[in-house]
Order: sequence, then C-alpha cells, then structure tokens
Amino acid sequence: MDEYFIAKITAKGQVTVPLELRKVMKIKEGDYILFERKGTKVEIKKMIPPNDFEEFAKPIRERFQKEVITPDDVEAAIAWARGDNKK
Repeated sequence: MDEYFIAKITAKGQVTVPLELRKVMKIKEGDYILFERKGTKVEIKKMIPPNDFEEFAKPIRERFQKEVITPDDVEAAIAWARGDNKK
C-alpha cells in the first residue's frame, strides 16, 4: 500500500520531512538523506554511513569510469571551482 506525505517548501528551498516518515525511516537530527531524481519523480533515501572509504567511493569510481572522467578532469574541475586560471 502506498503512503503519501505532504511537506511545504520554504522560501530558502528547505523542506521538513514529515514526522511520521522520519519515525518509519528512523531519520534523526544530523542524519543525511539522498534525493535521487528518476525522471519526473524523486526518491528520498536515508544515507547510511559506509564502514570504510572504499565502500563509499565505489559508486563514484564506477560513474567516473562509465563517463570516462579522468583524475586530470577532476583536478581541472576543482581549479575551475576555485577560480584558479592555472591549468
């Protein structure tokens, strides 16, 4: 059975996760949630801290390999974000 919850977006783009949903998902202050866009829908998932960095980095590494993003590309993006004109 589907359940529906309504929340209002604030002027700052913030939303409060409804209490009933926080209880069911065991979400508490300080937890992180992931918003995953699937077409015109969004799934919300509680982030569970990984046990180690390798587990955390695996999906990122796989995406970089799939999209052929190199370490040099990452360094260039960091330089761009910092406003560093060197490359």
